[in-house]
Amino acid sequence: MARAELAGWGSWRRIATDGAIDSEQRVLVDPAVVERSENGARRLATSYWDALNGFGGRLFNAREHSGGVDVRILRGGPVLLALGPVETEISRTTIAASHTIIGGLLVRRRGGRISFEQLEGEPIELRSRISGFYPRRGPFYGLVQWKLHVAVSRRYFRRLIRGEPA
Repeated sequence: MARAELAGWGSWRRIATDGAIDSEQRVLVDPAVVERSENGARRLATSYWDALNGFGGRLFNAREHSGGVDVRILRGGPVLLALGPVETEISRTTIAASHTIIGGLLVRRRGGRISFEQLEGEPIELRSRISGFYPRRGPFYGLVQWKLHVAVSRRYFRRLIRGEPA
């Protein structure tokens, strides 16, 4: 099965002088993929974790729990990324879910966010964003981690567009 092209695909990243990372992936959609509600906002985040869980032959395991999300390598491996509870935003123009980055083996310093958004407008835009993230020092982020986030974001957008359940 051929992969569908993602309309309006865009991706960028910026590294601040203190080592903080900001990155964003985006696509354009029509019609909207989630409803303007708390459930719609939560579906944006849950769908990303589902896309991650199916990536790389189940190499990664994201487990949602009352305190947030733990991303592990394999099912019982160490926590690579620990995230706080989901926070949602619903406004006239934005449906969003985000998590604060609180720790894990890939994190140098607590802080920053991972966010999933549907922005209403002409056209409607989906975004997967990381802001203010402090990865461990060294080449791992640029060589592996960022590329993984971009690949999972592509999978995530395709799944949302196809209407796959979260």
